[in-house]
This record gives sequence, C-alpha cells and structure tokens, in this order.
Amino acid sequence: MLSRVISFDEVVKTSIETFRNTFGAEPELAACAPGRVNLIGEHIDYNDGFVLPMTGLALQLGTVIVGRRNGTGSTCDVVTCSDSIQEGTKRAQFDSSTIAKGSPK
Repeated sequence: MLSRVISFDEVVKTSIETFRNTFGAEPELAACAPGRVNLIGEHIDYNDGFVLPMTGLALQLGTVIVGRRNGTGSTCDVVTCSDSIQEGTKRAQFDSSTIAKGSPK
C-alpha cells in the first residue's frame, strides 16, 4: 500500500493554520522532532541482552509543535492534527501546576 508523504513545510503550515483557527491568534514558537529508530545495542540492560543491531534510521514520522503562552500561568490547551486520533478527542486541557516531577526508574 502506498501513501502520500507530506512535506515538512506542509506539516508546519497545517499546524499554524490549525492553531489560528482554534485559538484565534498567531503562534509564538515552533519546534520539530524527527522520527527515528536507534537500535544499536545501548539498551541491553533491561532487555535481557536481546537487541537488534542496526544503525539509526530515519522514519517518515515526526512531531511538530506550535504554540504561545495563553496568559493563565498553568493551563495547557493542546490540539492534535493527527488523522489517527478520533474526532472529539483531538483537544485536551489540563493544569500543568498539578504535574509533579517524577523519579528516574
């Protein structure tokens, strides 16, 4: 099955348009993280030594975030453009002051 891979520029444009349409304002920041797989053996301690040795490979996935401060100090309002998320659940709001720093495990 072939599917169309959209360009990075298209993803950013869609993200900015979604932000404008949702919040009625321009985003103040943008960030991107490319999708990668890195299975070269540095995580054997919690996998019983079983790893698949390979070098880092770029994936056709990535994450783009655009945003701005909303003046509330702690309220986060998040919207996703992902087609794999069901309509009606694409927006979440939470109070970031209730998030406690975790301990490494």
